[in-house]
Amino acid sequence: MSAADLLEDALDRVADFDAAGAIALLEAEPHAASDPRVLALLSYARFTTADFAGCRRDAVDALAASTDSDRTTRLLVLGAAGLALGSDRSSGSELEGCFAEADALVDDGGDLEPALAWLVGYLLVEGAVVNVLIHAARRFADAFADDIAATPGRLYRTLVDGVLARLLLNEGRVAEAEAAALAMFERAGSGPTALYAEAVQCLVAGNRAEQGATRTLARRVRQAIPEPTGAFQTTCYLLVGYGLAALADDHGAAALARSASGNDFSGLSVQDRALAIELLVSSAFLDRDLVESERLIGFIAADVDRRVPGPAILRMQCKLELLRGRPAEALALARTATTRALVDGRMLEAGIGEILATRALIAMSDRTQAVRELAALAEQAVLGGHTAATRSAARELKAIGRRLAPVAGSGWDGLSPREREVALLSAEGNSTAEIASVLQLSSRTVDAHVTRVLAAFGIVSRRQLPSRLPATLPLTAVPVPTAPLTPRQRDLTELVADGLSNDEIATALGISRKTVEKHLSAVFQAWGVRSRVAVARIVLANRDR
Repeated sequence: MSAADLLEDALDRVADFDAAGAIALLEAEPHAASDPRVLALLSYARFTTADFAGCRRDAVDALAASTDSDRTTRLLVLGAAGLALGSDRSSGSELEGCFAEADALVDDGGDLEPALAWLVGYLLVEGAVVNVLIHAARRFADAFADDIAATPGRLYRTLVDGVLARLLLNEGRVAEAEAAALAMFERAGSGPTALYAEAVQCLVAGNRAEQGATRTLARRVRQAIPEPTGAFQTTCYLLVGYGLAALADDHGAAALARSASGNDFSGLSVQDRALAIELLVSSAFLDRDLVESERLIGFIAADVDRRVPGPAILRMQCKLELLRGRPAEALALARTATTRALVDGRMLEAGIGEILATRALIAMSDRTQAVRELAALAEQAVLGGHTAATRSAARELKAIGRRLAPVAGSGWDGLSPREREVALLSAEGNSTAEIASVLQLSSRTVDAHVTRVLAAFGIVSRRQLPSRLPATLPLTAVPVPTAPLTPRQRDLTELVADGLSNDEIATALGISRKTVEKHLSAVFQAWGVRSRVAVARIVLANRDR
């Protein structure tokens, strides 16, 4: 078998989640102990089986064997070394510096062997994500974008799609991660690749706050894997657990983490170990179980100063302080966790730290600052499509009797059902007292709803509402008008639908305001409606019919 065929065969097996077969194949190669490419693939295959000691050994040997190698080989080895570094819990690892060297080589430019360019890009991105070096992962993803896009074969593509979706998620670009996860699922086929795709989809759906989809996908994965064995099944369980955690299902997430982690968490990478323990601590925190929280943190507390697990450990310690009734100490820990996460671009983790900080602020009776920070968090989350973070902020506010303001410009979609009723009645010209009577609310409550409606539409006065509301309303179940209109009346209704005021319509049609009001009254009578909002809805719904 040629060297190229050997590597391709081994990759096929790893991509099909048969890492044991890949290892056996590569170890049978006569020059396995000295060939840096074989050693790099052996290290990668061992990482996927959670043989972390073997993974690191092969990575160190590959680095030594590739000192004078060509650019393709050296970058391939550095990518494998980056993954191995993600399993190394010791300080001063021989693998430190692999990403800095890879960065320098990428910046220097130069060609790669076309058949391996995608693999080099994938391993560098995967290794950076595993080490939660999100800024570095993005640089590699952009530098190798064309090579990664040309990834050959369905099996390889599933691996690449998975890491790109996780990268986008870590960056807080949740809506984009959702699109990537869907594309991954559509390409995955069946068997283990489809199961992995469903686990990634579950993770993303949880962060999109899609309750039904998240729970359905979680159920499928659990049915396919009643008890996880091996690194692949453990990974699927943890991805699903993180998805449930995004929905605030802390107990469900902890159950998956417990099944995936074993008794000592030894089969997990450094970051997965930290996050799995954090899921368990979150469940104990929910039960206000200080003793169990302290026991769990004891597994990892010594690593608090290490870059990868540090932010998660700080968040766990923050929860301990909240349970102990020491909110000032909890706030300091949450702030530090958030700052350290942001350094590496870990936006999702930063958001968790920000939520914990507001809990500490509330415990310190600083509700004004807590509300301010939760509103800012929700606004940023909306931009990235991180619906779960917005819901988390809303839950924290609800606990203190407050609500998030609608996002400016969100319009109809940003309103609650009651606010929509108030918006329609207000746009039709009803006063606060009239709306209060119709909906059986107090005038004060109506005014509060109106304030939120105006914020959602980005306007400052009720008088602007009739011109803004129609274009955002759902157009389902709007009748087709049967009564004929004159040409002038039809022109007028089109301008009403475009949001023009009576004065603006008068100017556009070259008629008086009084004539506009006369025509509009005639349209109301012909179509059996009582407001310009209703007229606009009919026009908009029937324009393309």
